[in-house]
Formats: sequence, structure tokens, C-alpha cells
Amino acid sequence: MPILSNPFFLAGLATVAALLGARYFQKRSPLTSFVVQLLAFVILTGLMLADGIVPYHAGSLAGSEHRRLIVAIFQIVWWLSGARLAIGFLRAFSVLGHRFHQAQIVHDLLAALIYFAAVFAIIAYVFGLPVQGLLATSGALAIIIGLALQSSLSDVFSGIVLNIERPYKVGNWIRLDDDIEGTVMETNWRATHIMTGTHDVAIIPNSVIAKSKLVNCSSPTEVHGTHVRIKLASSLSPERLRTLLREVLLSSTHVLQSPEPSVTVKDVSAEMVELELTYSVADVSARSRAQNEIFDRVYRAISSVGGGFAPRLASLPRQAVQEQTDEPGVPARLLAGLSLFSSLTADERNALAAQMQRKDYKPSDVVVKDGSILQSLFVISDGVLVVTAQEGNDRRECGRLAPGEFFGEFGLLNEESSHTEITALTRAVIYELSKDALAPLFQAHPRMVERLSERLASRQLALTAGATHDRGGEYNEETIAHRIAGGLRRLFSLHA
Repeated sequence: MPILSNPFFLAGLATVAALLGARYFQKRSPLTSFVVQLLAFVILTGLMLADGIVPYHAGSLAGSEHRRLIVAIFQIVWWLSGARLAIGFLRAFSVLGHRFHQAQIVHDLLAALIYFAAVFAIIAYVFGLPVQGLLATSGALAIIIGLALQSSLSDVFSGIVLNIERPYKVGNWIRLDDDIEGTVMETNWRATHIMTGTHDVAIIPNSVIAKSKLVNCSSPTEVHGTHVRIKLASSLSPERLRTLLREVLLSSTHVLQSPEPSVTVKDVSAEMVELELTYSVADVSARSRAQNEIFDRVYRAISSVGGGFAPRLASLPRQAVQEQTDEPGVPARLLAGLSLFSSLTADERNALAAQMQRKDYKPSDVVVKDGSILQSLFVISDGVLVVTAQEGNDRRECGRLAPGEFFGEFGLLNEESSHTEITALTRAVIYELSKDALAPLFQAHPRMVERLSERLASRQLALTAGATHDRGGEYNEETIAHRIAGGLRRLFSLHA
């Protein structure tokens, strides 16, 4: 028989071609790799059946000793190829479904079971040996090993359950029993690796995770809801405080406006009002930044209306509460709540407050038009303002201003037109402080120049963050503040 028509030669050629093709396409295209293996397996099966060899029937080893050896080899190759084909099918299906990495443990387990079954089939059908005794022996051995590795096997099987249910995946932020939380870095047979907020890696056994109360903060979306509670003195009505804190949430740059944030009064007494601020952030990593910003804005907003925080340990005497109701005028309270004017005496603040002019705005009113030159400092008493800048054909929101904040320092500094537009989001009350009223104070208190320049530098960096980044960090807050301070000194004829 010519060698090219020998079934064994053709079967060997098909096997080698399948191995090379599958290896070549394994990483490039799992589906192509599977198709190559399937085609080679079908060819190998057809050639063996054409030569009278039935690999899944015992007793196919007939003929000379040389032929029996070759037939046995091809039967073993057939069973192993079938096992590899089944595993290749699972791999191609998982990769196409984008679930391979999430279910790696399950794939490894199924692959081991498939090869285990193929080995027993080879023993039974190729060598014709009874497998009952081997199964009984392996069962007893499995029991012994299982008892010895009980703790490790618990982690393994818990890992299998977690990979089947998939309550989390790599990259998700999870929290366990309100104790450990962080980003999932890796999950394997034994444990899950979590990068905590302190940039440490916590390795948690899978059995512990399976028994824990688990919260996935990244599912079903990255949006994360949270809340903070604030206790304020009862010098203002609960409704007034609720409205004020809602304006704080609307003005926060880290708080999402959808779903809408809310403020709920939780408790009221003669000494304090407790309120809960509920809001959402884009992802859990922004939670701390949002909380810090909210606390800062709450402090400024409460100071601007003459309110205060409830004592932590002891209740305020009734007399102290009554004293808090004897408030100064609104302009004086606004100035007292601004760190810019902290160096002023009470008489200086009162004199400055007498020169402040009140302005009222309705929602959607334009407070400052794009291109306007402001020659005054404006302090917000009530309401929320939205700052926008022109970007192409659209306007981009740059930030929001809440009660207790001020604006107008850019025009006050260099007498140039504003590149932003400010609009009232809610009903707003603003007090105007002219440049002529500020000049004597800058002469008497040079520290005010530094504070105003730092404030303006921070705001300019926020509005031009993209441009600053494109310049490779050419400007920073300290550099800008130094230049602005020099400009202020020249503008108001101050000495360094």
C-alpha cells in the first residue's frame, strides 16, 4: 500500500496539522482555532472508521503487534483530541460571550473533569481494563485528601460558587460587612485580592467572602448613592435650614443632579435640628471629595445666615439659644462668614456692610453676561448660581456657587471682560461690594490681597484645567496666585 493512501499516515498528518493550526489561532481567534480542531477531529474519526477502528468500542486491537500498537496510539490521540475539542468549545464560547476572565476557575475545573473522564475512557476502551476498582480506590483517596485539605477546599468551592454567580468582577468596588472595601484586583482559586482606599492589598479567602454581607458599589451602574447627617442649632426654622442645605447640594460640583439630591429633617428639639443630606456621585471614588466639599459649603452657608452647629456633648442653655436669635444684619453676617474678611474688626465689617447693595434674581435670570467687566465683589446670600463658558457652539458648565461664596474678583483685579456667564439656578439674593469700598481695606490689611489672589488662582485653574493640562503643567496655583497678588498690589497701589 502506498504511504500516501495509508489511513494511519493520513490520520497522523491530520493530527499534526490540527495541533499546529490550533496553536497558531489560539490567541488570534479562538473560534478559528476551534473550527480547525473540529475539522481535524472529523477527518481523524473518518479515517479510523474507514479502517475498521471504532475508538469508543473495546476490542478494536486486532492484528499484528505492530498494528495493535499503532491503533492504540491513535485511539489515545482520538480521546485526548475529543477532550481538547470540548475544552476548545468552552473557551471559544466564553471568549465570544466576554466571560472568560470572570469564570476562569469554572473553566479550569471543567477542563480537569473532561481530561479526567478521557483518561478513564482510555483505560476502559483502549487497554480494556476494568475501571470499577480504580474508581473505588480513587474515591477513597479523594475522601482522605478532602479531609486533609478541608479549609483549602472550602475556599476553592466558594471560589467556584462566586465565579458562577458573579456578584462582582475585576474592577468593581465592593464592601464586605461594612468593614473592608475597595477595588477588586484579582480573583483566583483560593482568594480575592482587593485594593483598599489606603492603597493596600487585602487578600480575602473566598470562603470568607461567601459568608459575608457583600455590597457591590459598581453594580448595576457606577453611580453611587450616599448620605451625611448634620446637626444644626435651632436658631433657624427647619424649613429654612432644609432649603439652605438643598442649595448646597445643588451647588456641589461632585454631586449628581440626577437622581435628584434631597434633604430630610430627621429630628427637631429646642437645641438642635438634625438633617440628612442624600445625594449621588459619579462613582464611589468621588465619595470623599463630595463629602469634603459639602461640609465646606455647609459651613459657609450656615455662617452666611447667622446660624450655627449644635453642640456635640452638651445641650445649649436656653439663654444661649436666645442670644443666637439676636442676629446682626444680613450683609454683616455674610462678611463674617467669609475668610477673606476674617482680619477685619467688627467695626470695619459693619462699616463695609453698610455699603453693600442688595440685588434679587429669579431662576434663569442672567446675573453676569459673558463679556461683562465687573468692578465689584458680589457675595451670595441665598440661592444657587451656575457658571458657564462658551465651548464651540455650546456652553459648558464650569461650576456652581452657593450661599456664602463670592465672585467678581477677576474684573476687580485686571479690569478685563469676563469669559464666563453666571445664571441663577434658583431664586437668588446677592450683595454687591464696590471697588471703592474695598480699596481702603486692602491698604490697611495686605493679607486680604493674598487671600483674594489665592481664591482667584484656584478658580482660574478650575476653569482652565484643560488648557493647563495641555501646556504640560506650565501653570500651578502658587504661580498664578503670586502673579495675581502682584497685579492687585499695582492696581490698589499697595506695597509688598
